[in-house]
Amino acid sequence: MKIAIIDGVNQDIGLKILFPEADYYIHSAEIDKSISFHKYNIQPRYDWDSITDQNYDYLFIIISLYDTKFGTPFFKQNIYDILQKELEIIENNNFKKVCFFDNYDYDYDPNDILQNDKITFFFKRNYNKTKKYNENVKPFPFIMFGETSIIEKLEDHKVICDYDIKHNRVFFSGTLFVHDDPQINYCRNRMQIYSDISDFIYNPGDLPYFEFLKELHDSKFALDLNGVGDPNKRTFEILSQGTLRIAEYNDLYWPFIEPTQIKHAFPEETIFKDGNDFKNKILRLSNDLVLYDKCLQQQNEIYLTYFNASWIKNYLLSFLYP
Repeated sequence: MKIAIIDGVNQDIGLKILFPEADYYIHSAEIDKSISFHKYNIQPRYDWDSITDQNYDYLFIIISLYDTKFGTPFFKQNIYDILQKELEIIENNNFKKVCFFDNYDYDYDPNDILQNDKITFFFKRNYNKTKKYNENVKPFPFIMFGETSIIEKLEDHKVICDYDIKHNRVFFSGTLFVHDDPQINYCRNRMQIYSDISDFIYNPGDLPYFEFLKELHDSKFALDLNGVGDPNKRTFEILSQGTLRIAEYNDLYWPFIEPTQIKHAFPEETIFKDGNDFKNKILRLSNDLVLYDKCLQQQNEIYLTYFNASWIKNYLLSFLYP
C-alpha cells in the first residue's frame, strides 16, 4: 500500500504519523512545524509531479474546503489555487482511492462545495450527528490545524488515570470570543455562556503549556466550552489528564459511538446546555462521589480505547479495506 499525503499548507501532520511509510507533500507552510518534523523524521516533499498512480495506490488530501468557496467572508485564494492543482492530479490519474480530510470548523457536507466522481471519501472533522450527509462522508474528529496535530498530542500525552486527590474546582483557561457568520446563520458565543457560570470557574489566565497541563491535571473538573468548530483542541487535553470534562453541548458525532453502545458515549451527567444546567450538574457531581467516579471511569475507558494512534489508524483502514 503506497500512500501520498498532500497537506497543501501543512495544517496537520497526523496522517503522516499514522502512516509513517507514506510520502508527505506540502505546497507552503502556515505554521513552522520544524520541531515536529524533526521529532518524527518527516521530510516534506514539494515535487508534486511525482504524485501519480504509477507511484501511489492511495491519495490523501488535507484541506479546509470552506476556504475554497467563492462568495464567503472566509474565502482564501491560496487554498483555492492549491485545490485546483490537487484536482488536476486526481483527474490525470486513477488511484485506488482518493480521500479528502476536510479540516474546516463548520459542519457542512463537503459535497456541497466539491463534486468529483473520483473522490472516494470525505473524512470530516466536524461531523454533525443531526445532519444527513452523502454516503461518502465519514466522521474524523482527530484532525486540526495548529502548531501540534491532534495525533501528535495523543502520542505525547497518554491519559493519566492515577485518581490523585484533586482540587475541587472547575478549571478553565482559554479565549473568550463571539464568532458570528450570518451568511450561514452560524454563531458561537463563549463570552455569554462563560459570564453565566464564571462564579463557579477557576481561571488562572494564560499559562506556560506544561504549567497549564499541571493545573488541568490537579483539578477535579475542567470546562470544555464550544469553539468556533468542533471538536476543540482543549477536549483532547482535558481527556489526557484524567480530569472530568464538563462540556458544553454540541452535535459533534464521535465515530466510536453506536446506538447499541451507549456506554461508549460521554456521560450525560457531564454535558450541559445552559448556565443553569451547568450549575445543577456541577453541584450534583461535587456532592455525589460515586457518580463522579463512575463518570470519570467511563471517560477514561473511552479515551484509552479510542483516542490512540492504533485505533484511529485501524478506523481509517476499515474504509480502505472494507
